[in-house]
Amino acid sequence: LLHPAGLDWANTETKTKLVTGQIQVAGDQWPVFLYANYTYDPEDPWNGLLCSGLLVSAFKHIFTSPSSIDQEPKATRSGNARIHGMRAVTKASIAYVATQARFGLTSAQVFSRTDHVTDSERFYNSILDLLDDDNEKDEVDQLLTWWNRQVFPLYSDIERLPSKNSALARIRQKRAEYKERQENGTA
Repeated sequence: LLHPAGLDWANTETKTKLVTGQIQVAGDQWPVFLYANYTYDPEDPWNGLLCSGLLVSAFKHIFTSPSSIDQEPKATRSGNARIHGMRAVTKASIAYVATQARFGLTSAQVFSRTDHVTDSERFYNSILDLLDDDNEKDEVDQLLTWWNRQVFPLYSDIERLPSKNSALARIRQKRAEYKERQENGTA
């Protein structure tokens, strides 16, 4: 799961050099566990990127609750996402979860952002840099929608306006009229 997506794990020489440390893996050499079904496509490196089941489970474990990984959650307390008002997945939260999952898969005993062996800070920043890149906006928007549907079952990227004749719509209309009168000094 930790072998870099761009290196051929089936190649015995490469595998040996990775295992013995003769090849140091930089933080921007992303492992295959970041990909759906742990499959990297060099012709389409966006295909499945940051969509692995392991990442979704790690995200739910950290942000919603460990039991939310199950089909029938059993949590009796609110998860971190609810406590902190998180209603949608963020780019930073995906990078954070990927970094935590990667650390969890290593044999490192202590997490440190400056550790040169795991290169965690570079790993985190390289993911965030990609997700913040304006040239990748379409792919990132699709990725965030996918994530939100995985983690927040009631998520919708469709803006929901109050129904035209609802009490809520009428309250908002009356509030707007009142504010307008105040601003004009006629209230």
